[in-house]
Amino acid sequence: MKNIVIKKRIIIFCLIEAVIVAAVVISFEMALNRAARITAPLLTHGVHTAVFDHDIKGCDGTVYPAGTVFKVQYIDSSGRLTLYADGWVMVSKGKIKLSEAQSNPDLIAFAEEIAAAEKSVEKEKIKYDFRAVVIGLVAALIAFWIFFAINYSIGDRSIADVVVLIIHIVLSIFAALFLHYYASKAKAPVIYLYPQDETVINVRLSLNGELNTTCPLYDEKSGWNVIASPDGTLTDLSGKEYSFLFWEGDIVIRPDLSKGFCVKGEDTALFLEWSLKQLGLSEVERDSFIMFWLPELESSEYNIITFQTDSYESAVSMDITPEPDTVIRVNMLWYPSNSYVDMEPQDLTSINPSEREGFTVVEWGGEEYVGSVLTSLFR
Repeated sequence: MKNIVIKKRIIIFCLIEAVIVAAVVISFEMALNRAARITAPLLTHGVHTAVFDHDIKGCDGTVYPAGTVFKVQYIDSSGRLTLYADGWVMVSKGKIKLSEAQSNPDLIAFAEEIAAAEKSVEKEKIKYDFRAVVIGLVAALIAFWIFFAINYSIGDRSIADVVVLIIHIVLSIFAALFLHYYASKAKAPVIYLYPQDETVINVRLSLNGELNTTCPLYDEKSGWNVIASPDGTLTDLSGKEYSFLFWEGDIVIRPDLSKGFCVKGEDTALFLEWSLKQLGLSEVERDSFIMFWLPELESSEYNIITFQTDSYESAVSMDITPEPDTVIRVNMLWYPSNSYVDMEPQDLTSINPSEREGFTVVEWGGEEYVGSVLTSLFR
């Protein structure tokens, strides 16, 4: 009778342990796939056009009158457009809606693809959540039998409890380390290639995460293959020209937030001009960066801005053939703040090479900091 009671207690104890394991595993699985579950896919196509019946004010303050023809290359799933005029000029980001543009076959086709993409995202959410639950249940089953075997085979209950406690401590240490990482969307990293002579160049990316959008289209096996000119003009195998390689994706990194800058939203443009110059970007590259990020940062009371180096390179590496002589990578991690935060400033001059020599590669991009992986799960 006593053995039966003990066995029941062991079973109840092991079931509780298994439920804990299942909850942890499901949470981690869902957190790892957070970006894949909630991201709004950015659709990349060939260049199309949009004409508006009202004036459009650009990020640089330029007012484009009604009837101006804009190039449209990116539309996200909410229907927002990224518009270009006069070369690389981002006219408006996150403010121009698809419905505001005059109807034309290209934009109607875009709208249909956006609707299809949204359905695809919903299916992905269900798929990832179902997979997380299945993995959690399998882990719970395995954990139950492991804990049961430990408790049932060890006659001394105190020793059995110590063994189980050690296992939990190991799992807790793993969880604590894991929660320092966070899932984030790397936004608009662009890669410039400046060889000394016209050169065929191959670029491959290795991400701690996954690519969502690329332009020109990235081949998972061979990467990008382009002909690059000294002025940075890139030509793909079909003969189409680009100013840079573009990608967006979901990455998991461990950020370094020990140093950085707290910048007033209204001072963002001046700060970025100064900091990007320190980091080695040219005037054209700085203008492109500022025009992309300024609409997101200038509306905040303050922004905490840090430029990641080792942590970003650990999450995103580039393999370039032929090997470049100079590589400049700028990755901005930021988050808004309602109040001023006193922090130790970064030494930006030590991050990138001070001079460009030979074949030079430049990349810039960034992410908004959203907290730990587990925190981001419940956003």
